[in-house]
This record gives sequence, structure tokens and C-alpha cells, in this order.
Amino acid sequence: MALNAVQYKEVFDLYYEELYSYSCSILLSEIYVEDILQNTFIKLWQKSKDVKIETVKAYLYTAVRNECLNHIKHKGVHANYFKHTVALNNSSEEHNHSEAKELGDKIRSLLCELPEKCATVFYMSRQLGLSNKEVAANLGISIKTVENQMTKALRFLRNGLAEYLISLLLLFITQLISL
Repeated sequence: MALNAVQYKEVFDLYYEELYSYSCSILLSEIYVEDILQNTFIKLWQKSKDVKIETVKAYLYTAVRNECLNHIKHKGVHANYFKHTVALNNSSEEHNHSEAKELGDKIRSLLCELPEKCATVFYMSRQLGLSNKEVAANLGISIKTVENQMTKALRFLRNGLAEYLISLLLLFITQLISL
């Protein structure tokens, strides 16, 4: 005979506390027990036409045990995935740090290769944050000369850093993501 709604309620009331304790003994925690029992009783309701009242206790204990074991297995998979992800992130951060250092060294090297006037204009503009007008006034040159020197410096840096373009973009994207 199949399980009807009244019998289902009686089974729930009769076995819930026992199954709760049984789940706790397997999981050694109460955190996920209610979810596991809810899943078990939902499956029982879905299969109520196939489960006989005489075998319902065995069905419930087996179903709860399987749900608990699946939960434990899933937690293990999740923990392994987390460890793997952390290891990849650490490796990626070390790689990014290495690339950033290499890129910084290359930029410093290129800046040292700039002609003196060009380097001075670049430094005042980019490092000190002065406007072209302020740089021109401080150096006693025209604004057009400042613009030409900045163009020359940026072109020189761009050409010197062309091989680092992809690394630079990836580093920039990684920093944006971590914000």
C-alpha cells in the first residue's frame, strides 16, 4: 500500500527527531541537518506512491545516510577546490609581482635613456603633476616645446615598452579586479 498524505504526516512526526539525531551523529554537526532532512522528506513525498508504509523507516534511514554522505563528499570536493584556487591565486600573485617588478625596472631603465631635457619635462609633468604651462614657466621654454618633449618622451617609452604591452594590460586588469 502506498503512502497517503495522512500517513506521510504521521511518518514525519514519528521519525523526524530520530532522523535528526541520526544525521547529527553522521555529520558531527547540526548546521546542515535540517536541510538534509527537508531533502529526504521531499524525496519521500515525491516517491510516496512507490514507498510502502512497512518499509518507510528503512527508506528514511537509508536516504538520510546517503544525503549525509553526499554532503560530506561535497564538502571534501569544495575544500579541495578551495585549496586549489588559493594555490593558483598565490602563484598568479607571485607571477604578477614578478612581472610588475620587471616592468618597473624596464620603465626606470628607459627613463634613464631619455635625453636630459626630455627627462626633465617628463619628470615635472608626470611625477610632480605640473601642467604644461607650469613646466614651461619653470624651465623658461615655450609651451609648444614642453608638448614636443612630452610627445617625444611618451613615444620613446611606448616603443620601449611594446613587448610588455600584454603583461601591462593583464597587470592593470588584475589590479582593477582586486579593487
